[in-house]
Amino acid sequence: MFHRIRLALFAALTAVTVPAISHADSSGTVGNVEAVTLHEPGSDNYGMFNGSVTIKEKTGQKRDYKWGGSLCPGREISANSINLLFQALQARKAIEVTPNYKTGNGNERCLTGFKIQNR
Repeated sequence: MFHRIRLALFAALTAVTVPAISHADSSGTVGNVEAVTLHEPGSDNYGMFNGSVTIKEKTGQKRDYKWGGSLCPGREISANSINLLFQALQARKAIEVTPNYKTGNGNERCLTGFKIQNR
């Protein structure tokens, strides 16, 4: 019995003293904004993700970066950022975007930020 208590105490102390590991954001491949999708709360898809941006990479591959919902919980982006993505969509031939992301549920790429630059 005493042995179990010591093991439980050791486990509790170890959990408290081990620092949490924080992983840095990953950088996606630079490309042009191909599409922006937004789901409002009334949408059946809103619970899965609130929105996404599709980046057409220089290789021609299209890749989605999502935010919000159950696929990317806690990964929201601001209305100002959404507006910038729409502007990048309008000027896609002149503007390149490099997305930053963290891996979410289902291995989705969850947008955490982006860099916009002239081509």
